[in-house]
Amino acid sequence: MITNILIDVDNTLLDFNKCAEAAIKTGFLKWNIEYSEKVFPVFLEVNDSLWRKIETGEIDKKTLYQLRWKTIFERLGINADGPTFEQDFRNIFSDSKEPVDGAYELLDYLSAKYIVSVASNASYQQQLKRLNNADMMKYFANIFNSEQIGYPKPESKFFDACFEKLGHISKEEVMIIGDSLSADINGGAAYGIKTLWFNYDKASVPNHVKADFIVNSLDEIKNIL
Repeated sequence: MITNILIDVDNTLLDFNKCAEAAIKTGFLKWNIEYSEKVFPVFLEVNDSLWRKIETGEIDKKTLYQLRWKTIFERLGINADGPTFEQDFRNIFSDSKEPVDGAYELLDYLSAKYIVSVASNASYQQQLKRLNNADMMKYFANIFNSEQIGYPKPESKFFDACFEKLGHISKEEVMIIGDSLSADINGGAAYGIKTLWFNYDKASVPNHVKADFIVNSLDEIKNIL
């Protein structure tokens, strides 16, 4: 029986895409850079690629922060200081709190039935600030973060640390909910816990998906848990 829920933040509870695009537009305005519709797709491609390298241990977050906007500006042909813009972007982004549709209703529902804990790879202080801004901290028993733990999802040592704090409960009692197939779903499945993939983009479901459950909206989760 499930007693504990591990839940991701970005594009699961807080809408990373909306928050990031708004932060980019604000940053470009501040830097007098013209924003076009081709900017955000390039951001997503570069950002996702770098985060996958973090998940596999190829790079760390410091390297991501050095490379992300440097690479994006190079691809867009924009002459600007990427690492310096990165600092402004993260400062602006850390004030964002746009929820995913249905996030508050889901948290109300889950927290009444289960022990709910955050499981996130993003910046610890940034996530604390955003969750506080969104008035979501009251729902969580624990904030499990890769910076504090020292290992990212999907590594087993990340989940080891979660279970140590949860009191070494049975794996059958835990489910992870998240939008990332690599970090949340593959990581959770490899560790032996139940997995629920929130298909944030409503994309075609790949054949290799290891999720126990798949939903296209957060409201559907109430029919499973």
